Amino acid sequence: MRQEWSNVLAQNKSEQLSIPFSICTTGLKSAKIEDIAAEAKRLGLQGVEIWGGHIEEYLNRGGELNELRAILNYNELHVPALSEYSYFTKSKEAYQADLASLRRAAEWANVLGCPRIRTFAGHVSSREANNEHWKMAAAGLREALEDCRSQGVALAVEIHNNTLADRADSLNKLLLDCHDTSLLEFIYDGFNLFVDHIDPIPILEQFYPYINHVHFKDYHWNHENWGKSKPVPILQGDAGHTAILDALLAFEYKGYISFEYFGDEVICLTEKSLEELTEYMEKR
Repeated sequence: MRQEWSNVLAQNKSEQLSIPFSICTTGLKSAKIEDIAAEAKRLGLQGVEIWGGHIEEYLNRGGELNELRAILNYNELHVPALSEYSYFTKSKEAYQADLASLRRAAEWANVLGCPRIRTFAGHVSSREANNEHWKMAAAGLREALEDCRSQGVALAVEIHNNTLADRADSLNKLLLDCHDTSLLEFIYDGFNLFVDHIDPIPILEQFYPYINHVHFKDYHWNHENWGKSKPVPILQGDAGHTAILDALLAFEYKGYISFEYFGDEVICLTEKSLEELTEYMEKR
């Protein structure tokens, strides 16, 4: 039977838990990374989860990684993850490009003091995947893990709909296929499970030992027409983030929660979400 997180929290009410928050720069692709860093500090965040494209753009402007790290330090920000759009399964050519981008990201992470690289596992859902998809994804993850190991960083597969990491049995298969999972993590995103009509709490419970980074976003969601869905602050959406937060607090989660909004309201939604979560945790 599932543990009642509210009861656990009540028993531990005297113990104050603290979770650091960051923003995913994937939702701000047209902005410069130094401007995002300044905005993150203004919002009171502790980190920025940086899209690889932002680093590439910064370097192309003549910047250097050590200078970027100095900018982040000035704004008192950590980098809990670097986010790459790698899948391994689209084609043989894309497979090699994915590995190259992850290898480069691991080198960047080493310089920036970042502990993990975000990747996807496949570009189709586990229900639609064929044997070749699974074979390519497993081989890509194993190779990428070796590259990450050489730089002292972890490889984190995001739990995401329409990928091979979309449900409990597929997550278990990925773990088995990777063999050595000492540096393999999962990035937990309950919303990505909710849109597939999967209860996010059992996944969090089952795979928590592999979860060291979390994404938060939420919507008033239209399952019949996704395009009509509306992004809202985190505790006002349909995916049940109050229960997710309660579970994380009950586990005494110490990793980052990264706000991952997209569209025109990224900063506003991040600010309001941070306010809601801070108030909620102060009252518990």
